[in-house]
Amino acid sequence: MPKCGICGGEALHYRRRIVRHLLQESGPRSRRKTAGKGKKTIRRATSLSPSVKELHRVYLFRLGEQVRDKNHPLPRKSHDWSHFLIQHSPNALITTDAQGRITEFNPAAERITGYSRAEALGRPAEEILDCQGCDLNYFLKPVVGDQNEVTQEGTLRHRSGQAVPVIISYLGLWDERGAPQGGAVIIRDLSLVKRMKMERRHLVNMFAHDLKTPIVATSGLIRRLLQGKSGHLLESQVNYLETVDREMGRLEKLITRFLEFARLDLRILTPQPEVLQVETECREVLMLLQPLAEAKEIILETRYPTSIPPLKADPLLFRRSLENLLENAIKYSPPRTRVALEIQVEDPEVQFAVKDQGPGIPPETLTHLFEIFYRGQGVEGVQGFGLGLAAVKRIVDAHGGRIWVDTAPGKGCTFFFTFPLDP
Repeated sequence: MPKCGICGGEALHYRRRIVRHLLQESGPRSRRKTAGKGKKTIRRATSLSPSVKELHRVYLFRLGEQVRDKNHPLPRKSHDWSHFLIQHSPNALITTDAQGRITEFNPAAERITGYSRAEALGRPAEEILDCQGCDLNYFLKPVVGDQNEVTQEGTLRHRSGQAVPVIISYLGLWDERGAPQGGAVIIRDLSLVKRMKMERRHLVNMFAHDLKTPIVATSGLIRRLLQGKSGHLLESQVNYLETVDREMGRLEKLITRFLEFARLDLRILTPQPEVLQVETECREVLMLLQPLAEAKEIILETRYPTSIPPLKADPLLFRRSLENLLENAIKYSPPRTRVALEIQVEDPEVQFAVKDQGPGIPPETLTHLFEIFYRGQGVEGVQGFGLGLAAVKRIVDAHGGRIWVDTAPGKGCTFFFTFPLDP
């Protein structure tokens, strides 16, 4: 049970205790009254000192609501969490008044700018923050619609002259008349992110040269052996070399697709749009995949509108996305079924649909469908690396299109993707 803050007694009886303390504190401003012989002497307060009145008010304020619950403990002293978060934030936090003068400058701001808090306080923000590509007076401008926050990426120059890549968020505070009252700048250092991105680029370039080159060379030598350039081969030798050549081709395809995905993800490979004749491109992709379909006795169908406007897209990437989806549809479809390619023109985009009669995709796996190296359930017997759909999504996104799937277990899949007519 909580204790009285004055006498240490139980808070349940705080009213009686308070009166007793008030009487004791009243001192000379009290008088005695004797009730008679053998009676107790009663001390009555004629007036209360200001300190006792204040004590009474504060104590009643702190305990008044808590007395109703005998088992409710007194609250512990709360911490100033806002101050703690500002001072220990890994991001720089700077606040300004209505004139743009700095009013707060946390330790992270000191590290990223090179200025101490004492040097920064009271100075205009633009004197401390030398940032290229940043509008430091954003939060002092009139409100545009409902926008009171904006984020930009730029380069902040440290006091020592070092350039620091940053992302800056501005938050403005205005009154009801639209007059600026001040604002805040939150700065995040992107140096580590940029460095990791550069290392990924170097890694991709290393893969492109150090992995593909020996594989291509080895495949070429194997083909020369199969052509009899080094003399007659036994049938068993031919079978071994053909197996090696086939597996080397699979490995080369894996590396090519991985590099393609990595370059798209890092934006090393960007679309080079050209005017495409959609029907011609689709027909060539279907002819390329016809042997794969015939091996499973799958019929390839097409459904086109009477007129398809030319599409402006990267021809290599467009063919790659269409080829990946059609190849997947053939691989995952049972023998003697149908795979269809449908095209619809819905201005301002062209919509493609690849339909199969395969097992479908369980709902719980849909959220991971376009992730790299992800393969769904029940595909153990089908060769694949989990790169195709991830690459298709990157290609479609790079062209400003959309991709999604309509599926249900046992009812096949329909993959839809769009390319804008005017990217």
